[in-house]
Amino acid sequence: VLILAATVLASEKTYRLRGTIAANDVLGDVSELATRAEAVVNGGEHRAFIQKDGSFVVENLTLGDWLLEVASADYAFPKIHVHIATSEEGRASVAARYVQIGTEWSEDAPVLAYPLKIEASAKYDFFTPRQGFSIVAMFSNPYMLMVGASLAAIFIMPKLQANLDPETLKELQNKDE
Repeated sequence: VLILAATVLASEKTYRLRGTIAANDVLGDVSELATRAEAVVNGGEHRAFIQKDGSFVVENLTLGDWLLEVASADYAFPKIHVHIATSEEGRASVAARYVQIGTEWSEDAPVLAYPLKIEASAKYDFFTPRQGFSIVAMFSNPYMLMVGASLAAIFIMPKLQANLDPETLKELQNKDE
């Protein structure tokens, strides 16, 4: 029984998924992407390296539905739902559609041309420039506000006590004792 199951699994036909990463206004030169990105299917079940010309080939895919992603640390790419099916003549057909994560895979979206041509949708920007010195930002800091209130109390309180009439000053001194 084990040999029969292994034979059935080994005889299941597999297919290739071909595509290219195309240059656009976000990603000007595809060759800079090649060493830091890869095509990933179903979160890592299948992987393919992206060549210097932007092409990739994912091997050993079976009939069914797959999620294709381009994993890159520098650029964001759209996710693609790939459906591989065979016709009555036995020819394989690929229907690929853009998909939003968290939504159902819909047959209503337009089918992409095969081999796939994927363009970067955005460039990741992980670093922000350091802010320069700003006197307004310094004095809006809560610690500076507390220091300012303390200094105001130190310098203004003696002036307020000097303006008090002598009777009220004696009452305050007697209260403290």
